[in-house]
Amino acid sequence: MKAATEILLKENLKSLNLSHMSANLASLVRQARENGSSHEEFLLALSEVELQMRAENRLKRKLREAKFPLLKTLEQFDYSSAVTTDRE
Repeated sequence: MKAATEILLKENLKSLNLSHMSANLASLVRQARENGSSHEEFLLALSEVELQMRAENRLKRKLREAKFPLLKTLEQFDYSSAVTTDRE
């Protein structure tokens, strides 16, 4: 891809709020050339990067907005101190 074309494309992607596509453009263009991917496959890979990053950012934002006092995984949970109930 020509340098001028790449610069304009990155600016356009940023203007469209597709910043992750812009950030990953060069590496995905290189991969597409190496793999001989079609235009459709290239666009699919580029859009999947944007969607994946947005999903990750959405999860991070929701966790931050929830204001949990402490994040723990199930592996970190102390089952010995948990209150149990009798099953009848």
